[in-house]
Amino acid sequence: MGQVARAGSVASVLLVLGGCPSAEEPAVSSGGADALLPAQTIAADSWGAASVAEDPFVEYEPGRVRCSPFAYRLEASWLEVTTTSCNYATLVYRFMRDVSPGDVISGELAWATLASIEPAVGTLAFATAGGVLWTHEVDIPGSADIVEVDFELTQAAAAGSALYFHVRNHGYNTWQLSPMSLDP
Repeated sequence: MGQVARAGSVASVLLVLGGCPSAEEPAVSSGGADALLPAQTIAADSWGAASVAEDPFVEYEPGRVRCSPFAYRLEASWLEVTTTSCNYATLVYRFMRDVSPGDVISGELAWATLASIEPAVGTLAFATAGGVLWTHEVDIPGSADIVEVDFELTQAAAAGSALYFHVRNHGYNTWQLSPMSLDP
């Protein structure tokens, strides 16, 4: 049996089991135009280094060492920022579509055991051009942990607009960002 015949068989089974919405029943409940948009995944490999000129956290940079692109890498499906030779990173993601106030971004942030000779605080944050949307401070030294990230966008932004992920750190540590979900 060829590929087309098999695909036709699978489609037939799906139609019998689940059916299709008729012209009278909507595929998605009416919740406005955004309700028809699917959730979008912000993959770990879609982040890049933000330039100094666009960095919304640049006020915290003096006296810090900005991470080079060698400090970021894909670890499984997560973005990993290692601060062996730096202590400041701002990464940028460009939205693939227009976003609206109330759209929700969610995911997870994790870190390995945090080391430092002197006590300090690490800061993790997300922002858009409209300002900081989410922050989390972590005591250093400290145990490995994972936290949920969940925040709403406060302003509309066009496709191509920036979402920033920021790490300020003290010591040789590793921070991981999961793939994120953008839900209308």
